[in-house]
Amino acid sequence: MARFPVAGLPAFVITFLLAALAQASIARAAPAAITVGSVKLHHCIGEYDGYCGSITQPLDRSGGTPGTVTVGFEYYPHTNTYGPSEGVIIAQEGGPGYSTTGSRDGYVRLFTPLRDRRDILLIDKRGTGRSSPIDCPPLQKAYDPDLKDVALCAAQLGGNAWFYRSADAADDVAAVLRALKSGPVDYYGDSYATWFGEVFAVRHPELLRTMVLDSAYPVIGDNFYSEIDHGQLAMNIACWRSMPCRVLGGSATDRFAALLESLRHRPVTGVAPGENGEPRHVTADAAGLFLIIANAGNAPTAWRDLDAAGRAWMDKRDNLPLLRLIAEARDSYSGGGGASEFSVGLADAVQCAEYGTGFSLYAPRTKRRLQYQASLDRLRQNRPDVYAPFTINDAVFSQMNAEDYNTCLPWPAPVEGIVPGEAVPRGSVFPAVPVLVLSGELDTVTSPHEGRATAALFPRATFIETPNLVHESAIGDAGVFVPPNGQDLSQCVGPIVRDFVRSGGTLGDTSCLAAIRPIRTVPAFAVHYADVAPASAAPGNQVGKAGLVLASAATETVGDVVARYYVTTAGHGAGLRGGTFSLATIANGYALTMKNCAWAEDLTVSGRIAWHQISGQVEAQVTIEAALHRGTITIMWNDQQTEALAQLSGTIDGARLAATRLAP
Repeated sequence: MARFPVAGLPAFVITFLLAALAQASIARAAPAAITVGSVKLHHCIGEYDGYCGSITQPLDRSGGTPGTVTVGFEYYPHTNTYGPSEGVIIAQEGGPGYSTTGSRDGYVRLFTPLRDRRDILLIDKRGTGRSSPIDCPPLQKAYDPDLKDVALCAAQLGGNAWFYRSADAADDVAAVLRALKSGPVDYYGDSYATWFGEVFAVRHPELLRTMVLDSAYPVIGDNFYSEIDHGQLAMNIACWRSMPCRVLGGSATDRFAALLESLRHRPVTGVAPGENGEPRHVTADAAGLFLIIANAGNAPTAWRDLDAAGRAWMDKRDNLPLLRLIAEARDSYSGGGGASEFSVGLADAVQCAEYGTGFSLYAPRTKRRLQYQASLDRLRQNRPDVYAPFTINDAVFSQMNAEDYNTCLPWPAPVEGIVPGEAVPRGSVFPAVPVLVLSGELDTVTSPHEGRATAALFPRATFIETPNLVHESAIGDAGVFVPPNGQDLSQCVGPIVRDFVRSGGTLGDTSCLAAIRPIRTVPAFAVHYADVAPASAAPGNQVGKAGLVLASAATETVGDVVARYYVTTAGHGAGLRGGTFSLATIANGYALTMKNCAWAEDLTVSGRIAWHQISGQVEAQVTIEAALHRGTITIMWNDQQTEALAQLSGTIDGARLAATRLAP
């Protein structure tokens, strides 16, 4: 900052001038271009003052196959321009197939408290986002891709399919860091980006200062079968810790086993709303339940609804809550979006190159299927209970092919020098950098067992199992509809991650983990609002039992819509039995607008829900309509509190409402 003499000026003038200069500095437009290292970057992300750049890398670094790929990235400079950067935080998105820059809101907001002294760098791995995304149109556009779609993608890519491995992308990331003259860096990766981070650590240990691996699974070892087994424990944990489920007595897993056995003998088919409200024709059978459990770790909604949805069918033959869970799980596995957002071709390329198959990719394709069937037969013979209480057939034939057993059957044969099924060479040494490994206690996508196995690879790793949380503990809503501060809604794990990065690898205060609230389960689904337990009258209440029942059912309707925040990917959806909702940002969270939402078929609820995600406060202002009944209700609770009480006020049929009930 330029210096000039101020002696002799009145104090208030000096103060005013300094304030004006500071404000001018803040308001100054960001430069249109900057040069970092040897790369010129252009201003491209106005909201966060981010810069875009790219470098060109060979498709095949051995030189055997011609071609290049563009490696694109976004760079967010540190905001304290009067001092040098204290380093770079590099975040990586998972999948495989997701674009890292597509999740910028989550990453930049999560690390904004460190941005005064640290730069943030988001690099799209080759084949995704800004980095020459793989786009195989039939595979990309299919809702439920089949092997013909995979075969067309294989034919499109040919031998080039083998140059999109984690190792290739890790070398790209290293090339970007060297071009920017950055490093060692603080690495944060979630889901597949933990696997990718492990590969990067083996190949480029000198470029790492610290690592945070959020929802990790290991590149070495046979750990992929632990997730469904862990689902049984997670199911019971969610029930034991939530009063509406706990008071039922018995075991959630016993009820689930009975549901599974029933649906094996009598599957149920129907139409239910998917993750964005589209009607989906689905079947509740053993394979459908497998899909729910395989996907349950992605959001708390499945654990919130599952036990009550099973009881709704078993006790009342109400199939809609269960069918909706299957529809939402199917949508989460589906394709159909743009390749720059999520590349299905890249996902298959990584899976076929690194995850291992039950057949040899060197074999002619006519022999692969025989080898595949033989591998399944061996699994049935040697490990028949590996997916208990499900069978291996449940996994193989699960809707949307949840385990991807046969995906790679049409994939091209490996090119010379590449060993399929091997992400890192045997005998690889993992560096002694400080590593924090996080696993959600209720995660069935990457289980805590896998997290512990990942931590065991690193000499200086710390493992934390985050209580009551699911996949991707630190980043809010898995980077989809991101809270204002980018972090988990408990506002606990994000600060732990930042303290670890800030300190260079020292674990700080983790006492907040004990206060992360359990998932609040649905007491029971109801076809008719009259079957809902009434709210408890509070001083000043003038409505009778019927009004208290209506108010309680309206609260369940609001809670059901709030739970879909974790499910929708497009910002809109449908009520369980009708109506619609939409999602929009507000200053400190999100607002959901409901239009004739029906959780019970004979009650509609419309209005607005404001969710202040920093404070945890939820406030719904809604109108309700049922036969011969009308009302205007305010429903309030704090979502961060364990067993929070909702406060209900307003009028029903002209009488004053004042009541409480457990928050939904």
